[in-house]
Amino acid sequence: MVKFTGRNSKPTKRQIKLAEESDIPDGLQNVAPVSCPVAKTTITALQVYHSPERKPEGNGPWNREADKVAWVDEHTGFGCIMLRQTDGTLSGYVGVGPDHPLYGFDAAAVPLGISDQVHGGITYGKECEVNRTELRAKGKPRQERYTVCHTTRTRWVQDYENVQTTEDEFEHEELWWLGFDTNHAGDLIPGDPHHTPRKSDVYRDQSYVYEHCVALAKRLKQVSDRKSASRSQAAAHALPPPTKEER
Repeated sequence: MVKFTGRNSKPTKRQIKLAEESDIPDGLQNVAPVSCPVAKTTITALQVYHSPERKPEGNGPWNREADKVAWVDEHTGFGCIMLRQTDGTLSGYVGVGPDHPLYGFDAAAVPLGISDQVHGGITYGKECEVNRTELRAKGKPRQERYTVCHTTRTRWVQDYENVQTTEDEFEHEELWWLGFDTNHAGDLIPGDPHHTPRKSDVYRDQSYVYEHCVALAKRLKQVSDRKSASRSQAAAHALPPPTKEER
């Protein structure tokens, strides 16, 4: 049975129809890390969300996809997120910590050699959305299913009336997120009524977005490692502290 969660939730007829037709219930799908097949591999997902209100109408690969998947890339240790937008497309994000050279960088300031690793270039550079409020919701906390924010463990309860933010039930890690969109020229935008698709338009599916997330994480790790190596080299060539006799 599908349960629409959230305070004063009043799902639309379309939301109800989409949820009833879906094999996946609304909301958080896992109460512990879960294996998630994607792009000819399997990742350990910390969060898997399904949001019928963002699922495009009609048949398409989106019907078989989750709407938010959060995981830690095993090769770089960076947090990654795939998140469906209101236009039905998927965006990808990689989070870096305060010690990373690009922490705090605006999307436009990210060097081209890094930005060009992903589809359409880096278009997102922001801090975690922990406890961010929605203006449309008159100051109410933004539901976790829509946030670009990393957590180190999954939620144990699906209760958005009492638990709506990462501060309530999560161990939060402060990260800076760099991300990309898939709603550029040549992309199929399935949930935008003002977008007239062409035959050549391509829907950038979950596998595609995953591959670009991994590529971005790898490039960001290279930048971090190079910075660490530079610091180590500088420390190795630093003059030793003066002895007592030299003081």
